[in-house]
Amino acid sequence: MKGLLIKDWYQLRSYCRSFLLIAAVFLVLAFLSRENTYFLMILGVLAGVLPMTLLAYDERGHWNVYSQTLPYTRGQYVSAKYLIGLMCAGAMVLLVAAVTFCRDLASGHRWIWWPAAATLAGALLPAAILLPLSFRFGTEKARIFYYAVIGITALTGACLLSGGQGTGAAAVQVNPGGLALILAGAALAVYALSWMAAVPLYRRREL
Repeated sequence: MKGLLIKDWYQLRSYCRSFLLIAAVFLVLAFLSRENTYFLMILGVLAGVLPMTLLAYDERGHWNVYSQTLPYTRGQYVSAKYLIGLMCAGAMVLLVAAVTFCRDLASGHRWIWWPAAATLAGALLPAAILLPLSFRFGTEKARIFYYAVIGITALTGACLLSGGQGTGAAAVQVNPGGLALILAGAALAVYALSWMAAVPLYRRREL
């Protein structure tokens, strides 16, 4: 398992540097805009996409087939991707918490902690939906779901956390902190269920 995680870390360093640039841009935008939660949701979604990106690289280079000759089970291979997803989500949550803390401190406002929880939900929910599909059918066949799930997650999360403003309908007053906690808790639960479902799905797949 440790070897699989190290391999994915090297892939992240080599192939996913563009994500760092994109994340840096959205972090700056989030720092400059206290009201707009859309930038923070996008940061979470970016982190959530990384496990599927790594899986796509494995399939493109047929590493997932080669790994069958190594002393790793399919369950360990699946678990490595889910663990990488948790690590990326955790790192993004820490970044968002630090940026919002510095932003609110600089502007003289009280620090709002709930964007970090919303970022966690934005990172885990797309991965929880897409990873089982990718492990069962392959990333190419599951690709049609990628942008739809990512867009719906980002827009829905930003709309809910802003209380429905700008939707053209009557705004629903919600407590963003409580809602963010509910979304984060639900995302963790769905992610765990997704993990348990992906292992048997990948074991039944013919490579």
